[in-house]
Amino acid sequence: MQSKLDQLIEAFEKVVNEPWSSALSGQERIWFLVYDPAEQRKVDFRLGDFEASTLKAGKKLRIVSMKNCFPLWMVNHEYREGYFKNPGFIIDQLEAEFIPFAIEFLKNELRNTAQDSDTLIAIRDVSSLFGFLRLSEILKSCVKDLQGRMLIFFPGEFEHNHYRLLDARDGWDYLARPITL
Repeated sequence: MQSKLDQLIEAFEKVVNEPWSSALSGQERIWFLVYDPAEQRKVDFRLGDFEASTLKAGKKLRIVSMKNCFPLWMVNHEYREGYFKNPGFIIDQLEAEFIPFAIEFLKNELRNTAQDSDTLIAIRDVSSLFGFLRLSEILKSCVKDLQGRMLIFFPGEFEHNHYRLLDARDGWDYLARPITL
């Protein structure tokens, strides 16, 4: 009997091996690999299997991590010491400053990553943004910088066309394709 992760990798293999239409909108070229947040370490450990499946399909895989996005913004913020003393003060700055920073962070990663129409950009560590912003805000602003496909490693759930990161936030509708069990 296959593990949940083996089944998820198999589902991913089916999707990555399908023909990649150039007629899709940017949002439709995004795939969400949805898995139980408790499986995060196992997914991280098996990244090589996703890369092997991508290469076997004749595509290239480039991995981008969002883990350093918030720390990079915070370390350069002039009021960071005050935010550590009173974290409630940061709320206004998240929308005004961090969201544009996160968008530019991902756009720069995409621009600096060698890609073409046969490249799958895998975005990992999106949970590091949890509580600071909505992932959909970033993705909608970055799809123009995507040439091939984008795979979001998404620890959460997908139900009735709604994605919920870490099962703890109201979901959002998105045109992305879910890859689930």
